[in-house]
Amino acid sequence: MEGTSSRLGVSAWQQMLRGVLDVDERKVGDCKDDIDTLMVFAGLFSAVLTAFLVESYTILQPDPHDEMTFLLRQSLFRNYTVNTGYLNSTSPTLEAPPFEAPLWAVRVNALWFASLVCSLATASIAMLVKQWLREYLAIEWTVPQEKLRAWQYRKAAIADWRVFGIASALPLLSQASLALFFLGLYFFTSAIDDRIGRSTMPLVADWAFFLVMTTLAPLISPRCPYKIPPLKGVQLS
Repeated sequence: MEGTSSRLGVSAWQQMLRGVLDVDERKVGDCKDDIDTLMVFAGLFSAVLTAFLVESYTILQPDPHDEMTFLLRQSLFRNYTVNTGYLNSTSPTLEAPPFEAPLWAVRVNALWFASLVCSLATASIAMLVKQWLREYLAIEWTVPQEKLRAWQYRKAAIADWRVFGIASALPLLSQASLALFFLGLYFFTSAIDDRIGRSTMPLVADWAFFLVMTTLAPLISPRCPYKIPPLKGVQLS
């Protein structure tokens, strides 16, 4: 009888452990799937953004063609002064004007570099979160009671340190990166051709309006399905 009771007790512990671990494994699995999708997007977006930056950051530097043109002008000016007999130690010389990058170029590069930092930070933090979640489920003990105690200890710790909260905030950081890119794209296209800028602005505004409305809609109506984890449970009175 004692052996049977002992086996029944172990079986009950195992069932209890299996029940709580199944719930956590599904939750962690869903979180990892979201992180994997986010990392793929961050990688592709960073590659596209880098291609834009390769072209845009050169605007912050002096144009070699302008420098060559200035040297040719200076050479012609010196030849002219020699031919007219004015070349001496005090003869005037041409001075290169100081280079100053256009304000729009500074804005575009500042926005795009900030966007790149946000995108790479999203991928970096996502990798850390995946490691934290993997460690959360890695319970080395074999006895069900010990496993359950370890799970309870880690469950409280992962809630106190808001690991799932950090994971749920990563899409917001990715959206912020995209917003910075779109804003820089508007300045860039407007500087190239104002007509292109005017055609880009409504598209960016529509995207921003859709993003803001779908984010705030659940705060107004609890039946709205556009819920995101960071705002879950928040309700406007």
